[in-house]
Amino acid sequence: MIEFFNYLNSLNLLSAEATAALVNVVRVRELRKGQVWLHEGAVCDKLTFVLKGLLKLYFDDGTKEMILHFARPNEIMLSAQSYFEQTASRYSIRAVEQSVVVYIPLNELQQLVSRFPELSLHLLLIAQRQVRAHEYHTGLLMVSPRERFVRIRKDHPWMVNGKCITDRLLAGYLGVGANTVCHWRKGIN
Repeated sequence: MIEFFNYLNSLNLLSAEATAALVNVVRVRELRKGQVWLHEGAVCDKLTFVLKGLLKLYFDDGTKEMILHFARPNEIMLSAQSYFEQTASRYSIRAVEQSVVVYIPLNELQQLVSRFPELSLHLLLIAQRQVRAHEYHTGLLMVSPRERFVRIRKDHPWMVNGKCITDRLLAGYLGVGANTVCHWRKGIN
C-alpha cells in the first residue's frame, strides 16, 4: 500500500495528519482475471489505484469492445465523468489479469477533503491525468490505424512489447482488427 502513498506524495506532499487519516479509509481488494470492478450503468464511487495487475476501461458496442484506457501498477483507474459527476457510467472497468487494487470510497474521500483541503489538489491533479489520457486516446482515433500503432509503439512500448496486452486487447484500444495488430507486431519483431 506504500505505493499508493508514494503516488499521492509525487503529486503533492501529504501532511502527516492527512496521511494518517487516509490510512484509515484505504482498502485493499484482489480482483480475479476478468472480474468486473465497475459495471456500465453503475456510478463510479471508488478512487482506484492499481498495485498489481492491469485494469481496462471499456465499452462494448454490441459488435466489438472499445478500450479507452489501461491502468498498470502505480496508476489510477476510474470512469472520470461518472466519478466526478456521480452519474451512471457509460463504461465498465475489468481486470485484464489477476490484480490487486487499493481504493477509497468517494463518500469517505469527500469527508477527508472537508477535513484536509490539501487533498483537493490531489484530486485535481488526478483529474488532469485522466483528461490527458483520454485526450491522447481521442487523438489516436483521429489518425490512420497504422499511425495509431506507430504512436503507441513510441509512446507506450509496454503495450506493444509486453505479454499482458494481447492482440485482441490492443486492437480494442486502437479500434482495428486483432489480425491487423498481429500483422503489425510481426513486422517489428
